Amino acid sequence: MTRLLLRAPPCFLLGLLLAASAPAYEPVPAAPSPASPEAPAPTLEEPEVPEKPTSPLTSLYPLWENTAHVLPHRDMYLGTANAEFGILGVAQLGTHPLSFIFRTPNIHGKVRLLAREKLTVAAHAEVLVFLPGSSEAFTSSNYISRLDTRDILLTVVPVGATASYELFPWLYLHGTATLMGIFDDGPYRKRLVPGTTLVAEFLAFQRHTFRAHAGEVGYWIHDFNMLGASYCYRRKWFEAQIGFFYRFMREGRQASPLFSLGAYL
Repeated sequence: MTRLLLRAPPCFLLGLLLAASAPAYEPVPAAPSPASPEAPAPTLEEPEVPEKPTSPLTSLYPLWENTAHVLPHRDMYLGTANAEFGILGVAQLGTHPLSFIFRTPNIHGKVRLLAREKLTVAAHAEVLVFLPGSSEAFTSSNYISRLDTRDILLTVVPVGATASYELFPWLYLHGTATLMGIFDDGPYRKRLVPGTTLVAEFLAFQRHTFRAHAGEVGYWIHDFNMLGASYCYRRKWFEAQIGFFYRFMREGRQASPLFSLGAYL
């Protein structure tokens, strides 16, 4: 054996030495394959919650009616009859935009005084200035108080309070007491005119509201009685109101259709 090794060529001996010194082969562990992402579990779509019927925050009959509801902070309501802006969730400031066209600048405000589970009370005030000739316009002081402002300037300041009560989830009652001051340097004497109104509001369907209106203005210095009915459609941001009213006076009666459109922003 020794002779064979001595007779072997040097390259053969070098190969044997390298083979002997080489480390034993160890299998390389396979790299772990990345875990495949699990498919997300299917989610069930939540059913759409139907809108809860809500009572409008603006009234349809001008000056004598109101509600105790106010807009949330910085929310706006823009409509043909009213433009309102919510302040701190307890008050709102607004105006009747169309009245400016017919020469009757105005501004009004409302402050919530009490808020309970079913009862809300608010105080409100308004200032209207009937410029000379406004009684001949489409919306006029004749419509509101039957005063002729053809050649005079007349200032009217109604102040009052409204209580809104949820008698049932589908029935609201809105009672308003108002004292309207009339101030004039012309032929009309300064005076205060009291008035009360009651509105029964039926939230019969999801977006539909029906209301019955009744009121008395003047009492011992009787001006007129009011009876009427109205309908309100509201869907999310949109609101439409339409109504028909009768005023009963000593001289007779007067019928007045009313209509308004608005958007909550």
